[in-house]
Amino acid sequence: MAGRIPDQFIDELLARTDITDVVASRISLKKTGQNYSALCPFHNEKSPSFSLNPNKQFYYCFGCGAGGNAISFLMEHDHLDFVESIELLAKDAGLEVPREQGTPDRYEQNAGLLNILTESATFFQKQLTTHPEKNKIKQYLAEDRGLSGQIAKVFGLGFAPPGWDNLLKNLEQKAETQEHLFQAGMLIEKKDNAGHFYDRFRDRVMFPIRDSRGRVIAFGGRAFGDEKPKYLNSPETPIFHKSQELYGLYEAKQNTPTLDHIIVVEGYMDVIVLAQHGITYSVATLGTSINSQHIQKLFKLVSKITLCFDGDKAGRSAAIRGLEASLSVMQDQKQVRFLFLPEGEDPDSLIRKEGKELFLNRLDDSSSLAHVLFKHARQDVTLSDEEGEAQFAQNAMHYIQQMPECTLKSVLIKQLTEQSGIDSKSLSITTQKPKYQVQTQPQAPHENHMSNGAIYHNESPAHYTDASGESYTPTPSTPYSKKNKKQFKPFKDEASFNFPKQAFLKPLSQIDNATLCLLLHPHTAQELDVSDPLLRQPNPEIQTFGKVWRYFNKHPERNAGHLLGYWINSTDYDSILYLLNHPDAHTKLQISNAKQEVKDVINSMEEKLGLNASSQRLKNQGKETIKDSEGRTELLQWMEQMRKKKRL
Repeated sequence: MAGRIPDQFIDELLARTDITDVVASRISLKKTGQNYSALCPFHNEKSPSFSLNPNKQFYYCFGCGAGGNAISFLMEHDHLDFVESIELLAKDAGLEVPREQGTPDRYEQNAGLLNILTESATFFQKQLTTHPEKNKIKQYLAEDRGLSGQIAKVFGLGFAPPGWDNLLKNLEQKAETQEHLFQAGMLIEKKDNAGHFYDRFRDRVMFPIRDSRGRVIAFGGRAFGDEKPKYLNSPETPIFHKSQELYGLYEAKQNTPTLDHIIVVEGYMDVIVLAQHGITYSVATLGTSINSQHIQKLFKLVSKITLCFDGDKAGRSAAIRGLEASLSVMQDQKQVRFLFLPEGEDPDSLIRKEGKELFLNRLDDSSSLAHVLFKHARQDVTLSDEEGEAQFAQNAMHYIQQMPECTLKSVLIKQLTEQSGIDSKSLSITTQKPKYQVQTQPQAPHENHMSNGAIYHNESPAHYTDASGESYTPTPSTPYSKKNKKQFKPFKDEASFNFPKQAFLKPLSQIDNATLCLLLHPHTAQELDVSDPLLRQPNPEIQTFGKVWRYFNKHPERNAGHLLGYWINSTDYDSILYLLNHPDAHTKLQISNAKQEVKDVINSMEEKLGLNASSQRLKNQGKETIKDSEGRTELLQWMEQMRKKKRL
């Protein structure tokens, strides 16, 4: 059902729910006076610091600061989101969750695809025990890979039989079924026979890919022999975007009692074999490198991430991509570590060879983010001379400056100061991104130019071209005329800017990336909400982002060309040109998930400001349910502690 859950229902649900029952069904409580105490489930401790007050219907841990009501407990303990927690409590209370009128999300809009993928998973699982070639499957899974029937069941493994239309024939024979199978990526249309299809997955071990709620959204299939490709994944569909998902995350949440650490590996089988050996908290990317979205997603669940790579050249290159993905989203009280395995080994082979204990020892000895960053910065640099020391410092600061303001960033700068002998102020000045000046040059009338995706004006305002190649003619309402128009030299190369090439090639900050996404995909602005406190931040980059968002939110039919025409005399004009002419603009223009990318940045910034909507609502709700002044004071003190914790 679509729409927002009414606040009145949440109030009624909390009134009907006894937090003592919710908590007692998950951890062991001991009566201590009017309250209950327990070992906190959210951090390791030897003596109880977790306290539950049944009269005031909230809990608090004096050790780690965790606290809240029944909804927040489920979110933290069961690793559920806000809506999932409400649905679970409503089910226990025998209530139907009402929804206000609203736009359905992408899953509700594509319920038919989810249903057909669930049916497909059931079909594949059935083939494991009923197909004539079941012995071949058993030999591969049990004997060759050492998997038990139980672990195969946990991960929902299946078998896609040989043949061209097994799935198509065995599911309900309706035109709608065929259409859903095609849209879900399970069928391929014949090139020479339009309207006729065949199964995408044939003679493969099947791995269902689940979302955070356990719904099957795609599949991975592995060939038994040397067939190419060895691994075949579902294509991008309305409900599956591989750059946003992680294989095994749902299973890790379900099967790990206290999930505070996640290992990121490279393959499905690595995840499953590790789980069989008792390491249930690993996930795998889906044919893509680890990215910032993945790191952000995991940081919402755990405080520690270990990126696991092979020890060969490819593994080291992947580690640097992991380093770059982590830097821009690092937070206080979070850590990213790097585990390099012996060359020729992967987690699957290594844990079967060495066992769980030795593998855990390797995890304990994994490299810190700082170690990997400085080691990479020293690569190919001669540290025996001054030039080499300077290059090392520049290389390291290139990465450090990608980080948001946090304690780790300060620590890294201090370490770099000690290692390079350059004081922190000089380091910042040396590597600071110069403010460029645009050179001007008159152009011939009515001549439009565009080079390497660059955008600039010519003498006549008759036409305008943006980075996507779209052109428009300014309307009379656009404040754009020969009187106030700037004239620009075409940006044919970096030399057209008055700043060094190295500075131009620097990766964009998190907020600049979001601004660039809006510039190249302006229609997404109308689908995004940005809180007023965030827009009021003094940071110049955030202010520019806010102006771009407001413009396209109000004018969704316009593009970057319109915006530049409107801002011709604005102080933000050069900033926008810089973004549109950045090398990353071409990549951002091609992405299909611009809305999600901007949304993740907004969520990240709002969480840092303490504006997370669900947690804020939970805190407010907790305050409203407390009637006596003593309890209100106690909860307000807790809320202040949590706010301070977020600011650290």
